[in-house]
Amino acid sequence: MGFPKLVFPLTADFGSTEYWINNMGPFRYGAAVTDFFCGDDLTNDVGDGLLLMRRLEELLQAFGGPLHPYAQEQPVSQGAFYWLEEMFVESSVSFASRPVDGDRSVMVERWSVSCLADFLYLELGKAMEHGNAPRQCRLCGRWFLHEQGDKTVYCERIAPGEMEKTCREVGARAVFERKIQEEETWKIYKRAYKKYYARFMKGNMSREEFNAWVEHAAAQRDFTIELLKVAKSEEERARQIEALREDLNRL
Repeated sequence: MGFPKLVFPLTADFGSTEYWINNMGPFRYGAAVTDFFCGDDLTNDVGDGLLLMRRLEELLQAFGGPLHPYAQEQPVSQGAFYWLEEMFVESSVSFASRPVDGDRSVMVERWSVSCLADFLYLELGKAMEHGNAPRQCRLCGRWFLHEQGDKTVYCERIAPGEMEKTCREVGARAVFERKIQEEETWKIYKRAYKKYYARFMKGNMSREEFNAWVEHAAAQRDFTIELLKVAKSEEERARQIEALREDLNRL
């Protein structure tokens, strides 16, 4: 996926939002371990790569729960916590000043690391501190880097069976279609949207009127969905759905 080949020992400068390796970078936190999960050979001497990947996955399971790094939830073994408490990275660390953007410089943690395993343990831990983690795409199953604030569960590679559309595009569309198929509220919203969009295109509604309707319709749709979650009977659900249909078709 593009992470450079590493030669050990190396020096890694960890900043507040990104890091550097020797004179290369900056890199996003979690980029190296994500590429390793994807099968990239980050160095000529990987050692037992399968064992290392399993240990890194256990680290994700044990401490990356809030990041939801897996396509499917997996139980965390008690043994994972025991070996993680005993695991340590053989390295030295100091504070240093790193020049960035010409004359500007930032303070960094400068780590000297002797092997790939130590570097990946360190990088993954730093990534999780920043809210980043490798995640498996729920469409193709391949790993991609999830970054803090990004709620998607799909990668941006070309989707299986597609020529141009990405997993993110196909997955988002599938979720939308499933909502339409499974929830009557979304069916009502889509039919009403098509009707008022046709009015707008014919010049029977101004852009301001159409945008105001879209904002109101989306809010009423979401409000009705929440009401349906706590409805106590089918009759109550039917009344709420009918009220939404009348509201969205009132103009």
